[in-house]
Amino acid sequence: MIKKLLLLLISVCMVLMTPIIACAQVIHEVKPGDSLTKISKQYKINKDDLAKLNGLAKNTQLVLGQAMMIPGSTYIVQKGDSIWEIANRHAISEITLMRQNHLKSRVITPGQKLSIPRPPKMNIWTGTYFVPKDRNTNAWMLNNYKKTLTSIFVFEYRSDEQGNIIETPENQAHKIAWKENLPPFATLTNLSEKGFDPNLTNRLISTTWLRQKFVNNIYSLLESHDYKGVVIDFEQVKTKDRANLNQFIKELASKLHPAGMEVMMAVPPKEGDQMPSYSAGYDYRTLGKYLDRMFLMTYDWHWPGGPSGPIAPIDRVKATLDYAVSVVEKSKLMLGIPQYAYDWVIGTNKRSGSAYSTQHAIDLYTGYQSSVHYNESAAAPWFRYVDNKGNLHEVWFEDPRSLLVKFRLVRQYGLAGMGCWHLGLTMPQTEKMLLEEFNVH
Repeated sequence: MIKKLLLLLISVCMVLMTPIIACAQVIHEVKPGDSLTKISKQYKINKDDLAKLNGLAKNTQLVLGQAMMIPGSTYIVQKGDSIWEIANRHAISEITLMRQNHLKSRVITPGQKLSIPRPPKMNIWTGTYFVPKDRNTNAWMLNNYKKTLTSIFVFEYRSDEQGNIIETPENQAHKIAWKENLPPFATLTNLSEKGFDPNLTNRLISTTWLRQKFVNNIYSLLESHDYKGVVIDFEQVKTKDRANLNQFIKELASKLHPAGMEVMMAVPPKEGDQMPSYSAGYDYRTLGKYLDRMFLMTYDWHWPGGPSGPIAPIDRVKATLDYAVSVVEKSKLMLGIPQYAYDWVIGTNKRSGSAYSTQHAIDLYTGYQSSVHYNESAAAPWFRYVDNKGNLHEVWFEDPRSLLVKFRLVRQYGLAGMGCWHLGLTMPQTEKMLLEEFNVH
């Protein structure tokens, strides 16, 4: 559902970033009276570089609660700050922050300088869905983002009811990816004119002869297009197809692995084998035996068709990881990161929502001068604004605070890496923070 909606609603934001060579792990939360000029002088950095790093125009007026990334490792205490709040914002413990700064008490004063510690970089594998455009745009995007990626998942190929793969106009994306040393994977979905189609999935994998034909056709696609492997993105699989899905992945892996090809699969978040019951068709334990990597779609607990709320509340993400690492090798697991915003019209009898890039969310809250709030329990930012028709909107998205917490989970759980939907939706802070936290290989 999310991919279909996003494909209809999102135009890729491509802001060419001039590299800023500095550690950018300090997060400053905008207070009353703050401006780009004031913050840049306080931290002794170039104002234009500060704006660029945070996806802002040079003379943008900041808003209360906005999270700003600051180059360097020194944080300057602001009025109203506390040790707990500063530590929480940087995804470290109070004790760690206090030890780093040789503090004997939690008393701090405005203007005081604190060193923000960062753990050693961790080696990870990263991949992202890639929606092909024209050849020149494909080349620009892959070259621009290659430092943050290990691979790309070309989105998307489909199958008809006879197991024949329907071509997608990818405009040499796979060739460009190989040139940039980004092994490409073909994403195969169960999308039909009905959307994600569990009945199509059932037909393709429940009959032995058709399943074998389907597997052979997938192999032929990868071989003819020089793909490194396939990402299976079958959504809304029914419980009755649990054994069929296991058998399909087993047979697919048996076909692809001898040829050096890999099998990945995107799976919905689960907190137990039957939790939630509507995702019981995905058998993490058995699938994990045959897959090379499992992409956990740890997002969309709230979506445009339902009530507003955090897209990836941290407690639910952790619960998913707790279960996943108990039944699947950590070295196969990838954490899904939501790199988009959801915007709901609220205050009416029928709520409706839309999706767009995180950068667009930044443009909106600065444009409407809407204060940004941060839900500590969900580790997620949100804001509201009133459009030109008088409609009240509520937007949930990701910012440096929420992203850093998720990045640290990759380290905490010892995962293989992470990925997102989809390339081009991120904000400049994401790439900078990723490269400061990890070695992408």
